[in-house]
Amino acid sequence: MSWETIARQDGRLTAGTRSSKLLLGLTAVSILLAAYIYPVVGSDPITTAQFGGFVKGWLTTLLPFVGVLLGYNAVVSERESGAIRLALSMPHSRRDVLLGKFCSRAGLLTAALVGALVAAGALVVYPLGELVLGRFLLFVLLTVVFGAVWCGLGLATSLVVATRRRALVLAAGLVFLFVIVWDVVASALRAGLSAAGIVDGSLPGPVQFLIGLEPGHVFGRVVTGLVQGGSVDGPWYLNEWIALLLLALWSVGPLGLAYAVFRRRDIA
Repeated sequence: MSWETIARQDGRLTAGTRSSKLLLGLTAVSILLAAYIYPVVGSDPITTAQFGGFVKGWLTTLLPFVGVLLGYNAVVSERESGAIRLALSMPHSRRDVLLGKFCSRAGLLTAALVGALVAAGALVVYPLGELVLGRFLLFVLLTVVFGAVWCGLGLATSLVVATRRRALVLAAGLVFLFVIVWDVVASALRAGLSAAGIVDGSLPGPVQFLIGLEPGHVFGRVVTGLVQGGSVDGPWYLNEWIALLLLALWSVGPLGLAYAVFRRRDIA
């Protein structure tokens, strides 16, 4: 038995719950709605590459909520019920649990994203849009990775706490910090420094880099530079290639740190 077994079992159970169906359905409907609106309100040329720039704001708001809600109870619910002890008494390691849970939850979100984006691409192209296949496929891949980042953050909270309530509070705190508060704090900092005469309206490059570490900002810079073909303003370390590296780090870093805690923790 291995992580694939856990992934299959958890995938079937998760896909059958009403909450998961609602979250995945909301994701698909939101993307399709954006694709329906984009040809109407977007500026020429109407292309699948520029659609990425149009919908990225929707995705950086929606996917954090969906990802953490899919992932936050993956392990901790079984820890509360005692099922995790039974699983680990079989030929499963804690790494198998991590990989299986992540692949099942992120896999479900990936399936919803790919299906919705393919249909969205058709809506954009028909009847007057243009298919830019390479960049559109890259956008699909980047969106899948961004969704996996937030599934991983949700799963990370499930690994490091002992109850579902704590996991939900921690997961909600991450969404609140990164999605709601982060830009407000950055704007307040910029306004305060400008009022004090320290900056002339734009923050210094290192400060912009720190603010830009937030996953949604990283995803946005990669989409702007690699999918839309636009330029990312600022010093070289704010460019899309550095952002791509940061996106990769977000996809593995939090889970790796959480697993290090989970591996050493007594779950009895």
